[in-house]
Amino acid sequence: MSDTIELWVVAEAESEVPAETGSRDGGYTGPSFGDRGDRATEKLISLTRKRVPVDVALLKKQMNGMMQVVDELFIQSEVQTKMQLDEVELKVEINAEGQLSLVGNGGKLGNTGGMTLKFSRPK
Repeated sequence: MSDTIELWVVAEAESEVPAETGSRDGGYTGPSFGDRGDRATEKLISLTRKRVPVDVALLKKQMNGMMQVVDELFIQSEVQTKMQLDEVELKVEINAEGQLSLVGNGGKLGNTGGMTLKFSRPK
């Protein structure tokens, strides 16, 4: 059944555009005063958002791995500290290639396309 599921994410794609800077703008057509070595080349970064399909099988594999780690966190906390961990909250993002990443900036997700997954121990 999951073979027929289509999943899409909106991702930012980064592209570089060369830009010339120097003593004249790029539209100058007058006489040259020596070689053009006085111009520096910079790269402008352009961000565009696009909707891309995600490999569902890859995403499932990564989610399964993450859930195994969460399960181990519950078990390990009880073994090491004799205390019971009741809840784990993870912030994750899915990129254009379908890769799952934990968000580790220490702050709130804010306006990104991430998800908050909350795992609780069964009562």
